[in-house]
Amino acid sequence: MKKSSQAILFCLCAVIWLFPAINIASAETGPEPKVVINNFPLAAADVISQNNQVYFSLTEAKRLGNLTITWKNASKQIFIKDGNTNLLLTINQVTAHKNGETIKLGAAPFIHNGRTMVPLRFVSEAFDSSVFWNTSTHTVFIAKASPKLISDVQSGSLSIARSAAINLPRVSQLTKSLEPSWEAASMQYYFPKGAYDRFIEVNNNSIGYYQVSKNIAFLKWQALIGDETSTENNPYFIKRNLINETGVLPSFDSTEFASFRYMPQAGSTGYSLIQKDNWENAIFKDASLPQARVNQNYIIVNIPEE
Repeated sequence: MKKSSQAILFCLCAVIWLFPAINIASAETGPEPKVVINNFPLAAADVISQNNQVYFSLTEAKRLGNLTITWKNASKQIFIKDGNTNLLLTINQVTAHKNGETIKLGAAPFIHNGRTMVPLRFVSEAFDSSVFWNTSTHTVFIAKASPKLISDVQSGSLSIARSAAINLPRVSQLTKSLEPSWEAASMQYYFPKGAYDRFIEVNNNSIGYYQVSKNIAFLKWQALIGDETSTENNPYFIKRNLINETGVLPSFDSTEFASFRYMPQAGSTGYSLIQKDNWENAIFKDASLPQARVNQNYIIVNIPEE
């Protein structure tokens, strides 16, 4: 009976130890996961799934923010710091230190093909990033908006807040990942009049609907735009058939939109307010963009009538 109780206790401890990593640990049952940090997809060589953990290379950790990373070869130690956090990791050791506090890791950092690989979730969350695992697409999204983006979203200026919104880290929990089939010659954005925290993006033949929450833009619906004419679409300004739809799109049948068409080659954005009964005849005015705004992808402009 004593041996049986000890065996049960051991199994329970094992389950409890594994549980915090269970979402991302499931990556080991399929292909190597994809990792996207603040809208930047990592190369396959910078991601490894091992020991019930997803790891990413130390060099890519810099995408989490303004981090200072120091490597001490003699002790095989990694020092990562920002303004408020000091993190110490040691190769092949399951003990880490955050601001002097000792923390037990689920698995140790290691070196692989010349790359220092560190636990993705632990390092990301240590620096206040949010981690999301999409089981369907086998993708890990790491999101941490920069202080500038956070400030601009809250600025009170509609054009600045909208420009920041389209640049926030993006996360998808949809069951598919749809990419445009050719390079963008222009980008179109549609915000409900007066709003900055939800928008539709049209990137050539790909269309997606995003909602902003906690400084992250969550992809709620997506589709590809087909070649056949359609008159019954939601949203109303798309007059071709929608295919491969995934997610849920609210009804925008009676919504007035602030519409923007960014033309990279011209360095300008066309803008207009549109409604269902007039959008096909809407007149777009052009606003030239300073190069500094183009460099930041701050391409949304003011609409005087809004």
